[in-house]
Amino acid sequence: MSAKVPQALPWLAPIWQRLSNQIQDNRLGHALLFLGQEGLGKRVMLREFAQQLLCLDASPARNSGPCGQCASCHLFNAGSHPDLFMVEPEEAGKQIKIDQIRKVTDFVNTTPQKGNHKVVLLGPAEAMNINASNALLKSLEEPSSKTTLLLYSHQPGSLLATIKSRCQLYSVYTPPWQQALNWLEQNSQQTRLESALRLAKGAPLKAIDLMEGEVHVQYMQFCQDMIDLQQAKANWSATLTKWKAWDSHWVMMWFYELVLDVQKIQAGLTQDTLAIQELQGQTAQVAKVSQYGQVQTLLDKLLDNQKAQLSQSNPNPVLIIETLLIDWLSLLGQSGQRI
Repeated sequence: MSAKVPQALPWLAPIWQRLSNQIQDNRLGHALLFLGQEGLGKRVMLREFAQQLLCLDASPARNSGPCGQCASCHLFNAGSHPDLFMVEPEEAGKQIKIDQIRKVTDFVNTTPQKGNHKVVLLGPAEAMNINASNALLKSLEEPSSKTTLLLYSHQPGSLLATIKSRCQLYSVYTPPWQQALNWLEQNSQQTRLESALRLAKGAPLKAIDLMEGEVHVQYMQFCQDMIDLQQAKANWSATLTKWKAWDSHWVMMWFYELVLDVQKIQAGLTQDTLAIQELQGQTAQVAKVSQYGQVQTLLDKLLDNQKAQLSQSNPNPVLIIETLLIDWLSLLGQSGQRI
């Protein structure tokens, strides 16, 4: 049976081939860490790879994917394989705690029940707090010959260097723009695929998530609102009230991208490099009439706001967004108070 993931997600095919070659050459490490932005399919790929490692079919075809028919594959597909241990945040956006990692240590020290192998699948690895990260080091430093640890991370810069140094590293790259767009056209019935792919930073699965949720719709509304505000066709307070119901992370991210787009234009980069194509008229105008220092000041303010959100200071996102909008419209020669 051929592997499903590299066929369904072709940008992962080179990684899958590398893994298959290392199995054949008996060079697969005890701990593998896959690095790449969210929305590329790392978790999906590792689930299938975990199934392959646990598969009882010893034929050469196994290197192309799990057989799907053996007792181990049936248990895996049923979600009840005793030799697979999944470690993820208990709630979306929360941390992986030390108690979860202690269970990994216990699991690593047990004997496989259905074959000769066990697999731990953990991610996103940056969700581990410092205590959990340090606890995992024991399993990485004292590996079991019958256990493979599969880790993935969307933000490798947040990981301890000691964790990265004890794993075989695999970089999962974002596919070329046209390949990603072609894939979306074949796998989505949505419209405005290019804007969704830009919003997802080129990650196809992330683009689908954004389109299936509310974020992409809100993004398009944000762009229209910004145009209406500039042309005095929208009510200032009503617009802010609307945005208040959205995830402030995204609204601030869009302002951040706008300011970066201004700097790109001022640096002489072409319009196809802009993140928010729908507002390129505004960014071109701001780039023309503003000084570099003004734009950098606004960018610094955005970065400070991002740091405040990540800290425990609990800033008021509504006030932050209102201030950002005032600053932006001021660069456009508009006034929020007049709208």
